[in-house]
Amino acid sequence: MRNHATYPFFQCYFAELRDSSPAPGVSEKPQIVGFAYGFHGAPGQWWHDVVLRALAEQSGREVANAWLGNAFELAEIHVHPDYQSKGIGRAMIRTLCAGRRERTAVLSTHDRPTAARRLYASMGFRDLLTRFVFPGGFEEYVIAGRPLPLA
Repeated sequence: MRNHATYPFFQCYFAELRDSSPAPGVSEKPQIVGFAYGFHGAPGQWWHDVVLRALAEQSGREVANAWLGNAFELAEIHVHPDYQSKGIGRAMIRTLCAGRRERTAVLSTHDRPTAARRLYASMGFRDLLTRFVFPGGFEEYVIAGRPLPLA
């Protein structure tokens, strides 16, 4: 994942929990409760190429290019379990996608009913590929996408 930071238009955000009233003389130490990052997807990037090929095989090259030809790839979105369902993931996704010039936002997540899957659906992401297994893997994923900008 270290290479992701070298990809075009990489952005990363952390969600911090801060003590709003630290004791006098005590320095405030923020606690990281989430992080998210993404970048412009492009040919030559592993995830981009694998997903583009699979989507083209399933739905045709035109559909694949419409979704991935100018896409912001949300690569990682994580919120500590104790802080999930409090709007943190939604806020990080909105912040990441704000002002992006790409046509779409795309991501992958486990293909089962999870909090993350419900969050993405509530934000307008729709399934592009389901039961997708990445090369060398065994777990099933869903590839989801939505047009930008976010409403």
